[in-house]
Amino acid sequence: SPFMKTINLAGCIMLDDQQRILMLHRNTPKRTQWEIPGGKIEAGESAEAAAQREVREELGLEVIISREIGSRSFVEDDHTMGYTWFLADVSAGVPQVMEPDLYDELRYLSMADLRELRPELSANTVNFVTELEAGRVKLTA
Repeated sequence: SPFMKTINLAGCIMLDDQQRILMLHRNTPKRTQWEIPGGKIEAGESAEAAAQREVREELGLEVIISREIGSRSFVEDDHTMGYTWFLADVSAGVPQVMEPDLYDELRYLSMADLRELRPELSANTVNFVTELEAGRVKLTA
């Protein structure tokens, strides 16, 4: 409908030394999928601050945002979701599943892994992989 509300989200792409991406596996009655760590931007919060907060809440990590790398929208539950991706470096902590009621696993996934897992990726992650493969999102300077 034309009155569909856009919900803005932000998340972090964090790479290991093999350029694999840190992903969370959601396992809830509603959804089972691999996701980029992130979530909703709260009122009065910047996209960067939201991405950092979500990573802290979901993975127990402190991160430094290096730059915004892109954004795409998707539709979920009758809402348009606008998602902004940030490249981030872990400054403190070891990644762990902090919300076991939502997530059951975390893993560093390569591009080959992500291609193979495509049916199990969230809509946002599929968008990210598509943009990366098209060269519109770059993980290196």
